[in-house]
Amino acid sequence: MPKYDDLGSWKIFLSLAESRSFSVTAEAFGVEPSTISRTLGTLENSLGQKLIDRSARPLELTPKGLWAVKRIAPIIRSHEKLIDEMTEDSTGLEGQIRVSVAPGFATRYLVPMLARFSEHYPNITFEIQVGMGAADLKKQKTDVAIITGNPEDPKLVTLPRGRNIYLPLASPAYIKAHGMPLEPADLAHHTVFIYSGPVREQTRTLRKGTLEVSVPAGKTLLSPDILSIRQGLIDGLGVSLDMPLVQCWEAIRDGTLVPILPGWRRPQAECFVALSRSSWHIRRCRIFAEWFASELRKLFRSFEEAVEGIVPLEGPIGTKSSNSTG
Repeated sequence: MPKYDDLGSWKIFLSLAESRSFSVTAEAFGVEPSTISRTLGTLENSLGQKLIDRSARPLELTPKGLWAVKRIAPIIRSHEKLIDEMTEDSTGLEGQIRVSVAPGFATRYLVPMLARFSEHYPNITFEIQVGMGAADLKKQKTDVAIITGNPEDPKLVTLPRGRNIYLPLASPAYIKAHGMPLEPADLAHHTVFIYSGPVREQTRTLRKGTLEVSVPAGKTLLSPDILSIRQGLIDGLGVSLDMPLVQCWEAIRDGTLVPILPGWRRPQAECFVALSRSSWHIRRCRIFAEWFASELRKLFRSFEEAVEGIVPLEGPIGTKSSNSTG
C-alpha cells in the first residue's frame, strides 16, 4: 500500500505540522525521531511532493504542506472521533489521569465532576493537582490542566472551556462602614484583597472602556488562597478587585456581596483545558479532556446566567471576548 494511503503516516505529518519538531512528535508517538523522519520521507516520496522544509528551525511547512494540512486535519479528527464513538463502552480504558486546576476550583467543584465522569469510565483513576501551567504540561508533570489564556504553543492541545470574569466586590456591611469605592483612586483608603496565586498574574491595573489605571498603593493584603479572600469579603474585612465569578456567583445572587467601582474591572480571560500532544494521543486523556471542556463550558455559563441583570457582563453569555488576557 502506498504511504499516501496510510492514515498513520498522515497522522505523523499532522503532528509535525502542529509541533514543528521531530523530537516532540517522536515523543507523542513513542518512537525515535529517526523513525518520524523516515516516515515523513516515505510519505513525501510517495506523493512526489515536499511537505516540510527540514532545514528550517523550527520546521516549516512548504506551500504544498500548508495546503495538505488544511485538508487532512479534519479527516484525521473525524477518524479519531469515529474510533472514540465506536469504542465508547469504556472497554480497555483504564489508568490514571493527573488533572490540575486552580486550588479554589478543586475544593468546591472538581470532585463531583470527576465522580460523574467515573460513572462512565470506572477504570480510570485521577490524581488531583493544583496550580500547574503550560510549562508543567510540556515537562509531563501533569496530564490535563486548566490554564488562563491560550498559550498558542504548538506542543500543546487546547480546548476552550469558557471565560473567567473578574469582579470588584465588597459586602454591604463593609460599604456601610467604610463607604463605596467609586474610582480606583478611592482604593487608597480601603483594605484591598488581591489574589497572588499561581494560576494567573496579580491584578495591577483596572480598566474602564479605553482607560487603564494602576491600582493605587494603599492597605493591600495579598493572598494565594482565593477562598480566604472570599471569606474575608463576606466577613466585611475589605474589598476585592478581581474575584472570579466562579467563586462568588452565589454571594452576588443572594446579595451577600455587591459590585463596587462601577465600570472598572480586570478584563475577563478566556480559559482552556490543555494537554501536551503526547497526552492527547493517549485515548483516556483525550476523551477526558473533551468531556471536561464541554462540562466546564456548561458550568461557567450557568454562573453567568445566575447573575445576569445583577452585574454587567462583557458581551453575550458564553461568548469570547476581544480583550482576553493571559
